Amino acid sequence: MLAQKLQKILDERAQKDALRTLRISEGLIDFCSNDYLGFAQKNQLVDSAHGSSGSRLISGQYRIHEEAEQHIAAFHQVEAALIFNSGYDANLSFFSCVPQKEDTIIYDQLCHASIRDGLRLGSARNFSFKHNDVEDLKQKLSKTQGMVFVVAESIYSMDGDPAPLAVIAKLCQEQGAHLIVDEAHSTGIFGEKGEGLCQELGIIPFARIHTFGKALGGHGAAIVGSQTLKDYLINFARPFI
Repeated sequence: MLAQKLQKILDERAQKDALRTLRISEGLIDFCSNDYLGFAQKNQLVDSAHGSSGSRLISGQYRIHEEAEQHIAAFHQVEAALIFNSGYDANLSFFSCVPQKEDTIIYDQLCHASIRDGLRLGSARNFSFKHNDVEDLKQKLSKTQGMVFVVAESIYSMDGDPAPLAVIAKLCQEQGAHLIVDEAHSTGIFGEKGEGLCQELGIIPFARIHTFGKALGGHGAAIVGSQTLKDYLINFARPFI
């Protein structure tokens, strides 16, 4: 009965032309991968990779992790960076543990599924504002309680449009809200050296999420911000632990 129920749901998705399948893509010109700049094809990067024997909190911490995080932090002009297995893990980690039960999160309605999943795992009150609509965000900010977090992506993956980050950052400063920006689709593309759209605009959010896929053609991600944020994530972010 369960298999039949699942098949029915799949059939309904297929009827809407929304069924996902896995397909071989060999021999094609690639315009849609997470390797925008072709770095994944560089053998010297692959040869330099190092494996880990376990969780970093147990036996998997190596000097190369510390060096990489120091380099990432300096590159993004912040105190600290913490590396995660993926952008998905990074967003799950931040949004499930940093905002507390008495806090409020307001997110752009087109934010990535990993952000939405992190919100579901967390205990903070949360609701969306209309995509890139600063006036709607202003109205929603008047309904907040506790610490307030405003969440946006610098570049939205499906539409390709940028967030009005300068205006949102100014509004957050005026309202005492903490700006969180997912830079997955601007890392490596915007900024003088690919630092992302925030640094190109001179904006320093409370936290930024940078992925190593997309333009960098690798695997993993980093949350960049203060040393206190890094220490907190190490202690309370379950996907990292």
